[in-house]
Amino acid sequence: MTSTSVDVPLERRGRTDPGPAGDALARVSARFGIAFTVCQLGVMVAMSVFVLPKGGQPGEPPLLWGQHVLAAADLYRWGNYVFMVAGTLMLGFLGVVQLRLRRVDGTGVLATVATAAGALLALVWPFAAVLHDVALETADAGTDLRMLAGWDAIAPFSLAFSVLPRLFFIGAIVLGLRLGETAPWLQRTGLVLLPLSLLGSATLLAGSMFPALALSTLGYELWVGAVAWHWLRTSRG
Repeated sequence: MTSTSVDVPLERRGRTDPGPAGDALARVSARFGIAFTVCQLGVMVAMSVFVLPKGGQPGEPPLLWGQHVLAAADLYRWGNYVFMVAGTLMLGFLGVVQLRLRRVDGTGVLATVATAAGALLALVWPFAAVLHDVALETADAGTDLRMLAGWDAIAPFSLAFSVLPRLFFIGAIVLGLRLGETAPWLQRTGLVLLPLSLLGSATLLAGSMFPALALSTLGYELWVGAVAWHWLRTSRG
């Protein structure tokens, strides 16, 4: 009887009240979310200014496109590496996502969905950089350079595919915010991002949908940073 009366409250507290140490870890995790936003935006700007202009231009012959990309191979490799590092910062943010959603949903359903979707987000788009590095190595070994023109499409296609787990990630957090009755503006902006992201995923079908994909991705990354800042600001201690 004594063991039961002690163990149950401790177990219950472990799920809903992590204590001072747990709150400190949650704040660290929230900072990963802010770092994810800052680094992702920084990498996107740097790639747009310093790396992508070195590659091919729309309408350029595939062979000429491939020659330009191969000539800037080292720059692409550095850009791909930084891009991968920035993308995997999402993994650090998943700790506070799981904790916050557990607090408002004792079943763990929202926490499980958001954590699984976030893990996929940390893999799918950054892995495109790995595949692009493989293409660079293959081209450097003497294969047909025209293939690099096609491999440059790996980034937007991977980004469009990553929209699918993004929908679950955003949706779970929005539901968690609604259950907790907090941050109504984050709820509203999250709801706006859902159809916009879904529209952007149609880039897999038509390249003309890429502007919607780019806009939804920018909004998503800013939204993640805003959610992380909200949780950091409202955390205890």
